[in-house]
Amino acid sequence: MRSFPLEIVTPDGLILSGEAESLLIRTADGDVEILAGHADFVAALSVGRARIIMSGESEYASVQGGFITVSNGKVKVVATTFELAKSIDADRARHAAEKAEELKGRAKNARELALAEAKLKRALNRISVSSMK
Repeated sequence: MRSFPLEIVTPDGLILSGEAESLLIRTADGDVEILAGHADFVAALSVGRARIIMSGESEYASVQGGFITVSNGKVKVVATTFELAKSIDADRARHAAEKAEELKGRAKNARELALAEAKLKRALNRISVSSMK
């Protein structure tokens, strides 16, 4: 399978750089799979799972916001967070989900409820991806 250059960065720095055969990632409009030769493309990222295939091996990650660009065959992901499954602390994610549920129950207005629901969505995504090690 043909490959393309992939670079993934977050505010913490470079997460991954190399040749990939495929990148499946959740955008604000739904899942998109990038393969070699993909047309130039820009999209906002949503909370979701990413799957990267490099050297025939799949790796999964939890993604939370940012954007993806494809330009001249090069793919760059700039994510708010991009956490590889092997580095997710599942216990910490479950604790975050429990706290978010508590916050939902104590929400006094629509803003507090929306924030609690966003935290819960992120925690549940991390829990789901952590099982894909």
